Amino acid sequence: MSKFFSSQGKTNMDQTNVRISAENGLSFEPGQTIGIYIPPSIKYFSGKDSYLQFDVELKNDVGTKPTRLQLDSGIGANALISSLRVYAGNREQLLEENTEYASYVSVKYDYSRTDTEQNKRCIAEGCGAWTPDTRGTQGTTKSISNNFMHSPYMKALNQGVGEALTDDINTALWSNTDFIKAKMTIPIHSGVFANQDKIFPSLLTNGVYVEITLAQTRNIFRQMDSVIKDRRPNLNPIFHGVDDAGAVLPDSTGVATKDILLNTSNSVNNPGQCPFVCGETINFGKISDAGATTSVLDAVAEIETITTSAGGRVQLTLKDAVKLTGAQVVDSGNWFVYSESCLNGGVGLANWGATYKVSDVEMIVHQITMSPEYEKGMLSDVRQGGVVEFDIPSVAVQTHSTLKTDYQASIPLNLEYSRCKSILCVPTDATIYAPNLQTCGGGTYIQTQDHDVAGFVEDGIIKSNRTGLEGCSNSLTAYSFWLNGRQVPSRDISTKKATDKAGGMDANYLIELEKSLVSAGIHVKNFSEYNRNFVVGRMLAHSSDAVFDGRGRSCRLNVRYEGLTAVTQPTVNMLWKNFIFHLRKLVIKGDTIMVEV
Repeated sequence: MSKFFSSQGKTNMDQTNVRISAENGLSFEPGQTIGIYIPPSIKYFSGKDSYLQFDVELKNDVGTKPTRLQLDSGIGANALISSLRVYAGNREQLLEENTEYASYVSVKYDYSRTDTEQNKRCIAEGCGAWTPDTRGTQGTTKSISNNFMHSPYMKALNQGVGEALTDDINTALWSNTDFIKAKMTIPIHSGVFANQDKIFPSLLTNGVYVEITLAQTRNIFRQMDSVIKDRRPNLNPIFHGVDDAGAVLPDSTGVATKDILLNTSNSVNNPGQCPFVCGETINFGKISDAGATTSVLDAVAEIETITTSAGGRVQLTLKDAVKLTGAQVVDSGNWFVYSESCLNGGVGLANWGATYKVSDVEMIVHQITMSPEYEKGMLSDVRQGGVVEFDIPSVAVQTHSTLKTDYQASIPLNLEYSRCKSILCVPTDATIYAPNLQTCGGGTYIQTQDHDVAGFVEDGIIKSNRTGLEGCSNSLTAYSFWLNGRQVPSRDISTKKATDKAGGMDANYLIELEKSLVSAGIHVKNFSEYNRNFVVGRMLAHSSDAVFDGRGRSCRLNVRYEGLTAVTQPTVNMLWKNFIFHLRKLVIKGDTIMVEV
């Protein structure tokens, strides 16, 4: 037995965190590049325990109508990163890159989400989280994009002036002073850092250089879900009347009013729980048709104060008196209130814009200190002709465009990697929307809606406010992968039910998706976003140790759109973001650093 079991030498280790500031500036604007150099003096570090820390502050441009803003609720501050590149310390040898970083993180986070993890990401990474303070009471699905009471981006309550939720909001217009600096702590989702379980030997690569390109402002900001006309309108405040008795909004023959009262549905119990802010412009949408019918007012309805009425309801007092034009009837309980500050009907949209500023950027590197004997032995082996090999789980990005009229499309995939793991294809909306419409989901593609419009779905309608970031099903009917001339699996995978806007599931599609996500190293815990962040996947390796040699093999994805009606046909042009998950090998021999794919 003594020959069978043998004790191994122990290696003493010490662990400390080292702060490294960005080397090319103290603050950064959209589109700029952040450079961080981890010197070889940090000889070893744990990438999964290292993270990026910085402050971010949102800001409205002059002329923009007031409204609450936040970063993407699904991925938080990760949305600020457009592309990521990791180099060896010589800044010439590229170890890995991801040019569609935010889309990759959105897939990873949406399908690995649990309530506990989402709450943690809310605190550390600026993501959204469901909170009972702003919950819906009309049967809507839970929204993580409606946490305006505990948002890290803005002051508490409406404008940060009250000490209690019941305090009236009688102050100046919402302005940039109501936004605050938010401290963000995000992991770096790459094979050298968050996706790596092994200790990285940076002394052999002369350190590591991280290059981060910040995203432009077009697809960064989001309004709160409970003020948007086209995203969960059933979550919006509901019109009670112009007085506590529930009188209708005056028509063209009546006397204009400044008072708009809300009922207590959807947790609008007091001014502190009202999702609107002073200066925001509002309008009314009909609940029965999910806002397809909107009111026509004779003046702009701009909120001046938010108070409590004599009957205990939230009262919005307008800057100017308004009434309806024509013979419309906006009556109690049948109309919801929404924000027009970002919609085409709003005022000042010619100058609409928002931006952000990133400052105090630091990399918190989890340094591992090895014993001198271990380090000396490894360096001796390298100098004597030895080779150090290190695997990096990496993601390659390939893009391909298709038109909405391409009902039968073939998408080529390049698998020229020796150790492939999985393929994830994310079809995104290629339309360029104005920043204000992107922020509120105005005029974007429909994700959820009953076919006859007047039917029932929990949220009424959901349009995307993450276009270009998340997958768009676009009424895909079926797909199939062809690998080296053979169809895998042997039959087409139907997605007809999964892409139906009224809801539905295809078991085979979900099974194939789960296998491809697991093989890509994404721990699948949640499928709630399967029809909103739509992904087509193919597993290439069956276990954590298995790999697929894609060199010299042809691969393509065939997609079919065979809907016969207006609601089952593709509506937008597509940009397919195809992520090829594979293992790269970092080979270090003497002073030579090579990356084998």
